[in-house]
Amino acid sequence: MIDLVLYGPSGPQPLGHPATVRVRLRNAGDRDLWIAGVLDGSENGLRLPRYRPTVTRLGDGVVVASPAPAEDPLVAPLRPADLRTLAPGESWDPTSGPGCLPLMTFAHFIPQQPGRYRYALTLDTGADTEADTGADTDADAATARPEDWLGGFGVPAGTAREELLALVARVPRTRVVADPVEVDFH
Repeated sequence: MIDLVLYGPSGPQPLGHPATVRVRLRNAGDRDLWIAGVLDGSENGLRLPRYRPTVTRLGDGVVVASPAPAEDPLVAPLRPADLRTLAPGESWDPTSGPGCLPLMTFAHFIPQQPGRYRYALTLDTGADTEADTGADTDADAATARPEDWLGGFGVPAGTAREELLALVARVPRTRVVADPVEVDFH
């Protein structure tokens, strides 16, 4: 139902500069899809949805970039505007738009040695299977709950909370892995 696609630059990239790797999310289903982009805490696994990027150096298989550990476990609250619908066939960059953040792992990775690097991305919206995101979080150890979307402070209460949880319930629970993109640095 969800296609997650990475796009890398064409041709070799210069050492000492990050490569521009972009992401697109596409509704491959036949009805509207509710989804959220990269939110505060999504990349380092503190909240759903989890967008988990990695960069691996080919040849030796060493992971050279992954999400930094969280400095603070509190994340911004989920707002209704953070959730959006995609019509069938519609695509969207989950790193752009209201409340969305860039994938810092990709944006900050600057290779220091020439070679070929593999950029990979997994999206987890709270599938019922155990998700190994690489982070030591309670959310990874147990089945995700809708509350795992809400954030760490300023979370609405009462009716506003119930309305927000009803929107979260519309997001399909899945784990999607993008085909990796390989980038040469010289």
